[in-house]
Amino acid sequence: MVGLTGRIGRSDEKPFASSLESLRHTDRLEATVTYDEGVVQLGHTAYPEYPIDSFDRGRYRIRFEGKLYDVPEENRRDELERVAPLLFEDENATAGTDDQFKELRDWLLSVDGAFVLTVLDTTTGELVLCNDVLGRLPTYFYADKESMVFSRELRYVLESVDVEFDRLGAAQCLLFGYPLGDRTLVENVRRLRPGSLVRVRTDTVKTSMQSVYTFSFDDPAHAHRSREQNATQLATRFVRACERRAGHFDTDLISLSGGLDSRSVLAGYHAAGCPVEAATMESPQYVPVSDVDIAQELAADFEVDWRTYDVGQPRGADLDTLVKTKNGHIGLMTSFVLTFLRHLEADYGASMAYITGDGGDKVLPDLTPTGSVRKGTLVDYIVEENSILDIDQVSRVTRVSEDAIRRSIRDHVRTYPETTVDGLYIHFLLYERAANFLFEGEDRNRLFFWSDTPFYSLPFFRYAMNCPPEQKRRYNLYRSFLETLSPNAASRTHAVYGAPVNSRRHAAAALLDDVLSRYPTVLETLKPIIKAVNDLETDSNIDADTIDCIRHQVDRIEEVDVGLDTDELHRFLDTANDREKYAIYRIFAITSIVDDLSSNDRKSVLESREDAVFA
Repeated sequence: MVGLTGRIGRSDEKPFASSLESLRHTDRLEATVTYDEGVVQLGHTAYPEYPIDSFDRGRYRIRFEGKLYDVPEENRRDELERVAPLLFEDENATAGTDDQFKELRDWLLSVDGAFVLTVLDTTTGELVLCNDVLGRLPTYFYADKESMVFSRELRYVLESVDVEFDRLGAAQCLLFGYPLGDRTLVENVRRLRPGSLVRVRTDTVKTSMQSVYTFSFDDPAHAHRSREQNATQLATRFVRACERRAGHFDTDLISLSGGLDSRSVLAGYHAAGCPVEAATMESPQYVPVSDVDIAQELAADFEVDWRTYDVGQPRGADLDTLVKTKNGHIGLMTSFVLTFLRHLEADYGASMAYITGDGGDKVLPDLTPTGSVRKGTLVDYIVEENSILDIDQVSRVTRVSEDAIRRSIRDHVRTYPETTVDGLYIHFLLYERAANFLFEGEDRNRLFFWSDTPFYSLPFFRYAMNCPPEQKRRYNLYRSFLETLSPNAASRTHAVYGAPVNSRRHAAAALLDDVLSRYPTVLETLKPIIKAVNDLETDSNIDADTIDCIRHQVDRIEEVDVGLDTDELHRFLDTANDREKYAIYRIFAITSIVDDLSSNDRKSVLESREDAVFA
């Protein structure tokens, strides 16, 4: 995977340069050592076009990955040199007080970017690792009394230290698709949380992680403004976000579909006067025909160069690539996307910004719970609304009691800063589902080229999350935002409802959707009909060869002690025909990563089936 990597206190291990070779998953990736003195080694893995920089200024060794969109490229190094001292604790501030890291916090909240920054102070011997306030680039670290290792790829950390499988982390991952907070699938390997920093004393290897800033979603500050006023403010910030993201690479390319999010990006770049191209996936298995048709209409409306790429079913090598680069933290059902990304790289090269509509489904809709939910029942609601597998099934597979799983969720939610149920649930969706799962999916794209979205531009995000839920309900704020941004884009069919977002039919469908969401049993009954009417049904049957592959992995897992109940896994697979495909592939992701990590000198099951087709 691309990105920064470092280790402290492990100079007696294999040479650092050699250790970076395991991160070179494609021929275009180059491993570079940028610092190797004493017990500190820093480096990165990247292709030439990837935004990464290493430079020294005075006492500081600065290593930066990502983008600062509101800082001109020629001024970035000066800006980072100015920020570097802010990463180190103010000696006059008391830990945990408001004035600790105040200047750093103010900077993080003012900058529009996606990044990981590490700075070594050669005078004090301290090293600090810090990320942007949304945590846009997933990063992992491990620390004990003798060493600290960090990397943008979890696999590097796992190969550097002796670790054990975390059954509670696996339980959360099977339940939701992602572990919560800083937990990963392995014990003592942690995820860098958004807006946090890790400090390491390189002489004693004493390591600590501290939060610099965490958003609270209790009280929307713009509730006193009308929906139209908020829509105008949002459109202005969105166009600015698109303008800032344009022109950093040879090509700005939008991943265009029939949804509202990607067309908003297309309209935003058009309003900013920034040249852009677009591309759309075609696949009878994975992409509704209406998505392609609507994308073609939108491309014609905005007069952009538009291409389609046919993507078939993924092969074992594709699944194995996701296992090795994202290590079980994203589902294997998205493996077919790799074919699309390879087509784009072949046609446009790696000097491309792949711009998506990711985040539009988080910042503009109403994320508050449907119906009346009390604090005492919030955990039950979270499980009911977000689980992939039934919690009792997860308990049987992982041998973690259902009570322990629920308690882990409850204890984690209690660490959130919000006091209202609405705020707590929004926090869960943004800090867990978005940061720990959806951001991982975006990161998959960066193996080929830089990928980002204007929806997570910090000025836009902060304003959108301060708009009241009442205005966001049933696409009302989204409709006003899109009409302000581009009436033409608003008048084109929204693939989800088969009608333009500014039409009465769309309003009626959104109202029905809102009502049905309060009655989940009825909604599940009607879903097949709704999908068929709106041309959203695609072939999702899972074939016998895929089940056989998972069974083979389960048999291999039985040979290693990771605490999973292999008999229960086989019983689950016995009923595969009655299971949702997504649930089966969630199991598949876990069995694949365990098999891969435990294979040692032998090939993993997926490595031995690299040419097999998976449906």
